[in-house]
Amino acid sequence: MSRIPPPKVAPVVVDGIRYAQRAGDLAVDGQMGGMLAAFGAGGEVLWTLKVYDNRRLITNLEGDVQDCFFRSMSVDPDGRLRIINERGAIFLVDVTTRSVTAAGEVARPFDDGLRAP
Repeated sequence: MSRIPPPKVAPVVVDGIRYAQRAGDLAVDGQMGGMLAAFGAGGEVLWTLKVYDNRRLITNLEGDVQDCFFRSMSVDPDGRLRIINERGAIFLVDVTTRSVTAAGEVARPFDDGLRAP
């Protein structure tokens, strides 16, 4: 079994800083998906942040099938990034404090059978 490619989520710019999904690296981040990066005007990475845990927990299922990426990213009126992942979980990221708040779920477009335990 293999997964479809992750959704293409456009970067968001707030006060001259570009925010984009970062695939992640198992060796560095401990996970694929769930990572955000902030880029300066010259394209340099300013910082990265784990928005949510995305561990590969099912040992008899291919790892890439368990990866969960952003489905959408936008800016709320209060300036926080609003990220919805492929499983429908909503996260609000305060880019000033680099803090993340879980904010519920939206309807899932399909059931992939990979609900977190």
